[in-house]
Formats: sequence, C-alpha cells, structure tokens
Amino acid sequence: MRTSTIGRDYELPRLLEHCIGGPMILKSKQFSRTGVIQCRATIEEVFPLLCPKREIEWIPGWECETIWSKSGYNEEGAIFRTTRPYGTELFWNTLQYDINNKIVDFLILAPHLYVFRFKIKIDAVSEGLLALTFTQSFTSVSEKGNSFLKRYEGEDFKSRLKSLEEFLNRHIEEKRKIEGRTSPV
Repeated sequence: MRTSTIGRDYELPRLLEHCIGGPMILKSKQFSRTGVIQCRATIEEVFPLLCPKREIEWIPGWECETIWSKSGYNEEGAIFRTTRPYGTELFWNTLQYDINNKIVDFLILAPHLYVFRFKIKIDAVSEGLLALTFTQSFTSVSEKGNSFLKRYEGEDFKSRLKSLEEFLNRHIEEKRKIEGRTSPV
C-alpha cells in the first residue's frame, strides 16, 4: 500500500515509523493522573489565562511560541510550542477552548517520545471560588518516551498543582489590585 505526501511516495508503515520516531515494535507505556486546584476568581478572569501563551504572565520561567492562532492566543485549532516544564520540546494543539462549557482540552506531542491529552474542566464551588480539574493522559511512542513517562509518573503531581494554584491566585490578586478591585465578584 502506498500513499503520497507533498509529491513524494512513502510506504504507509515507513511513514508511520518516521512519525513516531522508530520501528513500530514497541511496548508502549500509558498512565493518567488527575488533580484539582482552587482559584478565588470568576470564570471570566481565569479562562483567558488557560492559554500556553498567556501562562508566561503567571508561571515563572514559562516560555511559549505561538505556531498558529488567528488571535495569537488560545482558541480551537491553535498550535503552540514550549520546552518547559516537561523537559522537552512540546507541540500543543488546542482541541477545545469552550468558556460556555468551561473546558480547555489539548493534545500535546513530544516528538519521538510521547503524546498526552491535557484537559482542564472548571466548576464553580461557590460564588467567587472555582475548582479546576486537571486530567493528563500520557502515552509513549518510543523507548525513550517510556523513560520520560516513568519519570513523570514518579513526580509529585500534587506539589506541581499546588504551585500552579499559588501562581494563578497570586497573579489574579495582583491584577485586581492594579485594576482597583478587591474580590472576584
């Protein structure tokens, strides 16, 4: 079976090998993790910040390049490139960015290593208090990717989320002070 891409012929298995970075014989690893952070804010304050480009504003050391976006920021179909915090180059494709349903959903590719789905669901806990549920599902596409996943599986995810919660709340509080507001409502 043959297929054509940009005028060049490839055998489909060879093309797939190229895309995943090696032979297709692999014992792929997979794991998922979920955690929740709370934010003293409204959905209108938080939602725009759930953007790889805007995270530069509130996550220390974060770096991001916009590959494609009509607005320059997060939207369905947008693609971003980062190298932090996961220790490798990542390409973020926004699958869903829906303020009405309070969901942000990414498919993230670490070339030749792994793919992961990163979903953020926002729920109101009470007036001015939100719960952001982070769900990440990783799948390796190479032996080297298996090593990365083993490291991620062993990291302290709760601690990572606690830091994000502190950064996000601090950023929103500082922004309110600048705007002369004191509360989320």
